[in-house]
Amino acid sequence: MKRITLIAAAFMLGFPLKASDPQEVTSQIKDVTVFLRGAQVTRQAKIALQKGTTTLAFRELPLHIDPQSIQARGEGNFVILSLLHQVNYLTSQRKNAEVKILQDSLRYYEEQLAYTGSMQSVMKSEEELLLANRSIGGDEKGVIMSELKTAADFFRARLTEIKKEQLKLTRETTRLNERIEKIRSQLNLMSAGLNKPTSEILVNVTCNENVTANLWLTYAVTEAGWAPAYDVRAKDVLNPVQLVYNARVTQNTGEDWDKVAIKLSTANPQQRGDKPDLQPWYLDFEQDYRALSEYNVARPGTTKKAAYAAPMVAEDAAELKMEEAVTAATYTEITEGQTNLEFNIKIPYDIPSDNKQYTINIQDNTLPATYEYYCIPKLDREAFLVAHITGWENFNLLSGEINLFFEGTYVGKSYLNVRNTNDTLDLSLGRDKGIVVTRVKMKDFTEQKTVGSNKRETRAWEITIRNNKRQAVALHLEDQLPVSMNKDIQVEPMEYTGGKYNQETGRIIWRFRMEPSAEKKMRVSFAVKYPKDQRVFID
Repeated sequence: MKRITLIAAAFMLGFPLKASDPQEVTSQIKDVTVFLRGAQVTRQAKIALQKGTTTLAFRELPLHIDPQSIQARGEGNFVILSLLHQVNYLTSQRKNAEVKILQDSLRYYEEQLAYTGSMQSVMKSEEELLLANRSIGGDEKGVIMSELKTAADFFRARLTEIKKEQLKLTRETTRLNERIEKIRSQLNLMSAGLNKPTSEILVNVTCNENVTANLWLTYAVTEAGWAPAYDVRAKDVLNPVQLVYNARVTQNTGEDWDKVAIKLSTANPQQRGDKPDLQPWYLDFEQDYRALSEYNVARPGTTKKAAYAAPMVAEDAAELKMEEAVTAATYTEITEGQTNLEFNIKIPYDIPSDNKQYTINIQDNTLPATYEYYCIPKLDREAFLVAHITGWENFNLLSGEINLFFEGTYVGKSYLNVRNTNDTLDLSLGRDKGIVVTRVKMKDFTEQKTVGSNKRETRAWEITIRNNKRQAVALHLEDQLPVSMNKDIQVEPMEYTGGKYNQETGRIIWRFRMEPSAEKKMRVSFAVKYPKDQRVFID
C-alpha cells in the first residue's frame, strides 16, 4: 500500500530522534520558487529504507534556512515522525565547479612561477661562473691574440644569451604574478562563504518493512530574490512598441541551483501579512497621538493562465532560412492568484550561488504607441522623440527600471512607477537630429523707451523648425512668456503665432504635424512695463 505523508516543521521540530548515526541522504534540487525577497527550495531524494526507525540526514544545506518553513513529504509505505533543523559547524559548504577550476589554475601558475624562479637562479649562477673565469693565459705565458679573440667572442655570445634569457624570465615572472593575483582575488571573492557553517535537516521515519521511498524536503531561504526590469523596443515611429518583461534573479544561499525548474512569484513572505488595525486617535493639549502603519494590500484576483506554445521547428531539410531564436517568455506560464502573480518557467535553469544578477525574460508584449517630437528651444535646440504607450496597465507590471531601445540602438534608461503613472506611459526615446530647430532673437523688435514714470521694453524671438526626415512627424513645441510676480510689473503678450497661451504659467504650446522637408516659423513677442526707477531682468 502506498502512503503519502506531509509534515510541517512548525508542529514537529524538536521531537526526539533516534540516537544511532543518521543515514546521509543524497538529494537534488528539483524546483525553486523565487519571491521578491527570499526563495523556497524543494529537494527530492530516493531512499532505500530498512524496516524499523531511521534518521535521515540532509546535509550541507544553506546556513540561513527558516526553521519554521521546513516541510517534508513522502511517497511510499512509511511514516514521517519528526523533523529537526540544526547548524553544523564542522562541515563547510561544498566548493562549486568554478572554484575548483580556479584553485587548479592557481596551483598550475604557482608551479610555473616556481620553475621560472629556478631558471632565473640557473642563469644567474652561469653568469657568475663566466665572470669569475674571465682570465686567460698565466703569469709566465702571454696572451695569444687568436685565443683572446676566441675567448672574447665566446664570453660576448654567451653573456648575450644569458641576458636575453633573464629578460624573458623577468617578463614571464611579471605575467605569472599578475595572473596569480587576479585568480587569488577572484577566489577570495567566490570563497568568502565557503568557510561558513552549513545547515542540516534530520528526518525521523519508520516503516514495517523494507521499502523504496521518495522524499521531498521543502524549506525557505533568505539570501535570494528577484526584481522586475523592462526593455522597451521601438522599431520606428510607424509601429507599436515591444515591452519585454525581465526578471533579474540573484541568489547567495550557498547552494547552486543546477538545472532546476524556476517559478517567480510576486509574493514577499518576509513582509508582514497581518491586516492593519486602526487604533483610536486621541487628542490632548500639546499632544497628538497617532497610530499609523503602512501596509501593502494586494487586490484580490481571479485565476487565469496565459500559456505559450513551444516554437514550431521546420522539418524541411531544404529550408535554408534560420528561425529567430526565442526567449524564456515562450515557455512561461502565467498564473494570477488571489494575492500574487506567478511566472512558471517550463525550461530548466542554472543559477549559481554567486550573488550575480541573472536576467530571465518572462513576458513579451506588443503595445500600441503614438509618437511625438518634443522640443523646448529655449532650453535645448534639439527635438526629443517621445512614445505614448497605452495598454501597459493590463499586464500586472511591477515598478522597475526600463532600458530604452529605438531602431535597434540603446538610447538610455527610464523608470516605471506603477503607482504614479497614468493610463498612458510616456517614455523619451532620445534626441533626433533629423528635426532642426533654431531660436533667434529679433533685434529689430527689441527696444526700450520711457513713457512717463514707466519704462517699456519689448522682446521678440523667431523659432524655425525644419523636418529633414523622410516621413511626416507630430511635433509638440513649447516656449514661454514671463509671468509678473509684482503688481507694478505688467506683461503684455504681443504675438505667439498660432500657439496656445496659458496666462497663469506663461507657457505657450504648439502641436502640429510636419510633412517631410517642410519648414515652419513661429514668433514670440511681448512687452514689459515697470517703474523707471526700478530694474527688471528680462533677457
